[in-house]
Amino acid sequence: MTTLMQQEIFSEPKMMKRTLAACRPVLPAISKAFKERGITNIVTMARGTSDNAATVFSFVCPLLSGIKVGKYHPSLTTVYDCDADMKNTCMVIISQSGMSKDTVAVMEKAIKNGAMTIAVTNNAQSPVAKNCDFHLFMDVEEEKSVAATKTYIGELFALHLLAEALGGKNDAHLDGLTDRIQEILDLTPAVEDIAKKLFNRNNFIVLSRGTMLGTGDECALKLTECCYLFNRSYSSANFMHGPLSLLDDKANVIMLAPDSEFKGEFIEMAQRARKLGANLTVFSNIPEVLDCADNKIVMPDADTLEAPVLYGTAVSLLALNIGLAKGLNVDTPRNLNKVTITL
Repeated sequence: MTTLMQQEIFSEPKMMKRTLAACRPVLPAISKAFKERGITNIVTMARGTSDNAATVFSFVCPLLSGIKVGKYHPSLTTVYDCDADMKNTCMVIISQSGMSKDTVAVMEKAIKNGAMTIAVTNNAQSPVAKNCDFHLFMDVEEEKSVAATKTYIGELFALHLLAEALGGKNDAHLDGLTDRIQEILDLTPAVEDIAKKLFNRNNFIVLSRGTMLGTGDECALKLTECCYLFNRSYSSANFMHGPLSLLDDKANVIMLAPDSEFKGEFIEMAQRARKLGANLTVFSNIPEVLDCADNKIVMPDADTLEAPVLYGTAVSLLALNIGLAKGLNVDTPRNLNKVTITL
């Protein structure tokens, strides 16, 4: 394999087994603490790819446990020095490194203000991992490519485990999901062919819905950082409220459209994009959506909770191969570092 990014994507089936093994022993204590401390609310704190995983969690957790999930904006602490009441609240801090100064500052203020804290990181020696009440360790080995791929999938697995535990549900099906990632890796030749058709196009609109929104955001982010393209991710519902005016014969659209509660909406959107002349690339298992596409990847069946993971691997492959087709160094995109310091 020619790049670190490619190696890390292809390691995901093996690495996710490590994530499951590392996280499961911690879950009973987390569930017990939720009950003992009367936790009723969850907020997530994350940036970049980790925040995209948090978006998926904001759907998955209420669906599996009934507990609502909000997002805590880091600048409330790092800029505004806000003392928000965190009693009865669990802050889930999602950070691949667990080391950035803003993340540590938010954690410390949350603890001071009464929050229960859970870290989701890939660094057991990080300040966040060591100082939070609980640590869900991804344990996917060092990610050497700047773009987060296996750590995004690792975060999704860790957060899915958390949601299942809080809902008192059996997570055994996740063992099979690790192996299903291989089904996506087997699609690599088809993704390479599409990348050769798309690499000289600019500016993509990414459409998804529901549990897929975080992976839609991740698709846009990966195409930006690895391929130097400007992209925007939308809910297919929100896209109808104004941005629909973007569609014409110069528009480039990527749809992430698993067969789900939104099947009818995905079909309608694909048909509209085709009618308006947009260049349409779809990742889907809905025949009517695939029939509208200029470029298509036929995805395996996946339920609404599995799809963000499988499509997450697929969009990493797309960004990898478009970047390679453009002749770019996908492992070290310009201007970027693995650990980003922001306020």
